[in-house]
Amino acid sequence: MLGDKKDVALHCKWRSPESCLSATKRVVNIAKKYSRRVHILHITTAEEMEFLKNNKDIASVELLANHLTLHAPECYEKLGTHAQQNPPIRELHHQHALWEALNNGVVDILASDHAPHTLEEKAQVYPNSPSGTPGVQTLVPIMLNHVNNGKLSLQKLVDLWSHGPERIHKIHNKGRIAKGYDADFTIVDLKKPNTISNSQQKSKAGWTPFDGMDVVGWPVATIIRGHQVMREDELISPIGQPVKFIETL
Repeated sequence: MLGDKKDVALHCKWRSPESCLSATKRVVNIAKKYSRRVHILHITTAEEMEFLKNNKDIASVELLANHLTLHAPECYEKLGTHAQQNPPIRELHHQHALWEALNNGVVDILASDHAPHTLEEKAQVYPNSPSGTPGVQTLVPIMLNHVNNGKLSLQKLVDLWSHGPERIHKIHNKGRIAKGYDADFTIVDLKKPNTISNSQQKSKAGWTPFDGMDVVGWPVATIIRGHQVMREDELISPIGQPVKFIETL
């Protein structure tokens, strides 16, 4: 019925919008039953967003940059298994619904879901190829490019990246530039043009699904706890420390 089972383009069919909506409804209903708030990750469908819009009293919502940028079937034609992730990248009408929900306040957090599978791992024939793509290094330029294209405001992006995670996950001393908070911030050049490439990537993956994409807006430096850790695309500091959550203090 679905054709060649080794065709990665079927990934968004096997993991259908109906199955995603069913899973999301099930989780929200369990949360309601036990009167506990729930955070729903990686929403990809118009139907889920419509459902979650009416359940914001108990559910917060998270989106990924990949689902706002890539779309089926073109991504599978161009990238093959390199576009394979869970939940899948879907058709444009779903992507349009995600953008509408983001700008209408349904979405609380924007994330990368960084999964640094190597090129060798991703070269396996579907469905043996692992799901997931690297994304932590490309998150800033991809989303700044969307800001420059008028898809969302810079203030909305700051809220989704910083204030949202602090508010939803109750992260201690993070998410704001204010007295008593850690001096964590990123300096960006909103007008800097650049081309994303595999050669820039610092994670063990060594590749990105956005290789060759021209963007406007680029991170210039990153400061963590007052210490500069990245400048002009080069890491200049040792690895970081785990963040602390308020309920564990």
